[in-house]
Amino acid sequence: MNARIAIIGAGIAGLSAGYKLTKTGYEPVIFEKEAFVGGRMSSINLDGFIIDKAAYSIPATHKNLRRFCKEMGMKRSLVPTSGTYSTFSAGKEYKIKIGSSKQFFKSELFSTKSKKEIIKLLLYARSLGKSLNLAKPRKKSFKLEEQSAAEYLFNNYDKQILEYLAYPLFCEMYLGTPENNSKLAFLAALKTLHRLKIFALEKGMGSLPERMARTLDIRLQTPVVEISRTAPQGPFEIKTGGENPEKHLFDAVVFAVPSPIVPEIYADLSGALKEHFLATLYAPSIITALAVDRQYPDTSLINSLLRKDCRVLGNIIFDHHKGPHRVPEGKGLVTAILCEQASRKLFHEPNDVVINEVLKEMDFLFPGFSGRLIFPRVYRWKYGAVQLRSGSIYKQDSARKALKDELSDLYFAGDGLYWSALEISFNTGIQAAKQIIKKMGKRKRSKS
Repeated sequence: MNARIAIIGAGIAGLSAGYKLTKTGYEPVIFEKEAFVGGRMSSINLDGFIIDKAAYSIPATHKNLRRFCKEMGMKRSLVPTSGTYSTFSAGKEYKIKIGSSKQFFKSELFSTKSKKEIIKLLLYARSLGKSLNLAKPRKKSFKLEEQSAAEYLFNNYDKQILEYLAYPLFCEMYLGTPENNSKLAFLAALKTLHRLKIFALEKGMGSLPERMARTLDIRLQTPVVEISRTAPQGPFEIKTGGENPEKHLFDAVVFAVPSPIVPEIYADLSGALKEHFLATLYAPSIITALAVDRQYPDTSLINSLLRKDCRVLGNIIFDHHKGPHRVPEGKGLVTAILCEQASRKLFHEPNDVVINEVLKEMDFLFPGFSGRLIFPRVYRWKYGAVQLRSGSIYKQDSARKALKDELSDLYFAGDGLYWSALEISFNTGIQAAKQIIKKMGKRKRSKS
């Protein structure tokens, strides 16, 4: 008989696990509580405006994900963006072209002293080599995460490095702050800057998950409320909620959801593992999509805001840079990503409160912006991105080893417990599927 496999979550991790298993002859069932697939890699088309609900680009460093897009016949849909990046300070824009560290040093935002210190930091980050691989940390990696990024930079470098480089970097890549993330996390992110090129899917980031979903058995609006073993080595009973609550039996389960959700639905974790899953810290995220009646042709793709100027906005994305068909002719679309502090403060506030706060700062940056608004949309993500506090990687590495030793027929994908990124989610989904295939063998497809 074909082993029955359940996947919890239809984000890119769950979909990649399902896709790999299906290609190998399995028939996994994917349970998803939302009415759409893709999770943070989802998008929607509203009156010709293609809105990415969270993830908005695919960096060149996401090699496996870009290769998979081509495998799925989406090579032409994967388009390079303008690759421009701006930092706003006191309302003034400082623009650079991403992809070369030399361009970074031409910015008038930094003093000569700070530019020299940035060179030292980049060289230091590159010299650390594999110690900055968060997926396979070493003893030196654990040493590097003993300090917070803020403490390290404040004690050793000009204040501009902390406020003009580290804060925007964490805001954009981790949805967090230098105070809540480690020196290791900062250096790992910094190492990628000199070779960062950015791509986007022309029809929306959700076009890839939607393509993958066509061949998979996905039960939308079917939240999993409880998982338990029927016997010490027996199958798992999965209880689902929604409009038609049911019980199902499966031989293996892949969790492709944020870490804190795991112990909520699977109570049989050991105390140490349960504590670890619950302790994994996430920053919430609020994304607002703002459609306007004019274009902003001279803007950058990514625009970072400094906390000395803005208390709500962290980054704003001008979506027309992602392809010619993203926005109706003559119109504009801005994806405004709130900073961590604002996301936490406003997470449970009504949409109109969030929108009003966002528009105040948009008007400061682009006078008259709110008067051109066609419509806004607000998207909230309780588990926006993993935060790498000092000591997190060591604890997570220990937990991953414990998972292999203690749990049988349970597999984990998603953020990898160490960083929220599309490439990591995709890779961990594939890895979970490979572990199942290695244990259970390949399957012949049923004729039905």
